[in-house]
Amino acid sequence: MTHIAIYAEDHKLVSQLIDDLKKDKKVPGFEEFQHKKGLEHSEAVLQSFIKEDQKHGNSVLVNGQDRSFRTFSSGEKRKALLEFLLKKEPEYLILDDPFDCLDVQSVASFKSRLAEVKSDFAMLQIFRREEDILAFIDKVLTFDSDGKVILKNKSDFSENKKQFLDEVKTIPPAPKVFENIPESLIKLQKVNVSYENRPILTNISWEVKRGEFWKLTGPNGSGKTTILSMVYGDNPKAYGVDLFLFGKKKGSGESVWDIKKKIGYFSPALTEMFNRRNTVEDMVISGLVDSVGLYQKPSDKQKALAKQWLETLGFQEKAKKVFNDLPNLEKRMLLIARAMIKHPPLLILDEPSTALDDKSALKITNLINQIAAQSDTAIIYVSHRKEKGLNPDFEYELFPSENGSTGKVVSKVNKQ
Repeated sequence: MTHIAIYAEDHKLVSQLIDDLKKDKKVPGFEEFQHKKGLEHSEAVLQSFIKEDQKHGNSVLVNGQDRSFRTFSSGEKRKALLEFLLKKEPEYLILDDPFDCLDVQSVASFKSRLAEVKSDFAMLQIFRREEDILAFIDKVLTFDSDGKVILKNKSDFSENKKQFLDEVKTIPPAPKVFENIPESLIKLQKVNVSYENRPILTNISWEVKRGEFWKLTGPNGSGKTTILSMVYGDNPKAYGVDLFLFGKKKGSGESVWDIKKKIGYFSPALTEMFNRRNTVEDMVISGLVDSVGLYQKPSDKQKALAKQWLETLGFQEKAKKVFNDLPNLEKRMLLIARAMIKHPPLLILDEPSTALDDKSALKITNLINQIAAQSDTAIIYVSHRKEKGLNPDFEYELFPSENGSTGKVVSKVNKQ
């Protein structure tokens, strides 16, 4: 049985290859897959089932269950889709980055199930992270600079892939100093949160101080997003509990917008919000005025600061390019710069490296390490994955249970 891992460094080439296979075209090197029954396990396919669930109130993926498919965790949804596809007895299965955004336990369970059926059909696993390659796959497909397919042994792929790190550059200075910022930026004291009588968080006590670099981690559904929404958003669960932001109890006077002015925020979902034809320069400057895009003429001083940030990123030649035309990695780096341009007291980075390949992820973590080392901004980096090259001072982990997630500091490293 032929199993192949396909490296998605250039997703356009991978998408074209997969599209040709699905259309039953003759693809060099994949002759054995022609005229065979192929099925696809991907986020796009999953979303189509979720939409059907929204329309009809049920899903063929979870027939006979009382729960709506939308209430399933990410791991549960992907496993349900896999079992549905297995029942259709494919002759080959396309697995498009199946472990992205899944916690360690979900990944282990998913890999175990695929190992059980590895002799039933061929698998084409599209991957971005080398550690995600299924253990029983020993062939890796890549593309050369001309877009031609190269098939090599997995061991050769590992040996030839070079670690990618940028040289450390100096980040630009703060345009102004935030005044009256206390030592304690976030403090949760025995916080409990429930939704519809279902415990989510139990006795969470956590404090983030000025200049600290934290990683917030925990399995899917453990409450990471709930904590972020209580801090950064307008989650009503933040009121009536002992949650203190910048020295004041949440709900004691400051508005959500007053709080957000002191926080830089990035999530990959932000890249979907910017649908105007703003330039790269405009996008960075918009972080100074807290707008989604730029709607006013920038000052010379703002332009000069944006230029410094673009030089730090190595994007000085891209200033007048349209932001939406850039590759995914460059968009993320620019939006992190946008979040950081004011040197806010707190920077929240929610899964910034998800769906990126190894080299791109290293570039993101290198930028974040630079920000941590060269500023007084406290950082909360949220991730389900142990990210290579990331150097947080502390890690706060959530541990889910039927009574809600508890949390504790699981590591402490002195800042270099």
